[in-house]
Amino acid sequence: MQLSNKKSILIVVFCLSLLCNAVLALLLVNNVYAQNRANQTQQLNLKILSFTNVFIEQVLMSDKDVDFNTRLTLETMVRNLNDQDILDQWQSLTQAQDNRSASVEAKKLLNVLVKKISY
Repeated sequence: MQLSNKKSILIVVFCLSLLCNAVLALLLVNNVYAQNRANQTQQLNLKILSFTNVFIEQVLMSDKDVDFNTRLTLETMVRNLNDQDILDQWQSLTQAQDNRSASVEAKKLLNVLVKKISY
């Protein structure tokens, strides 16, 4: 009778150990997934901030017209963001007919960029 009780106890302990290991593995997978999402968010934020910095320095703070190379660089950066809202607002800016409407569209673009930054 004692040998049977010991076997039963060992089986229960073994099953509890397996259950605990399964729970820990699940927590580990969940943690890795959350870390990957955080890294992706951080990379997107960096791209948005880089574009915003170049846009402010090369367009808003410039005393001269935007040259072709600067515009091409900005266009490439916008497309690399893979964000339709930002791209749409960028296209609205580049299609502005006069300085006043371009100024309004630039403000809207900055607003969209700030709203897209996640934390």
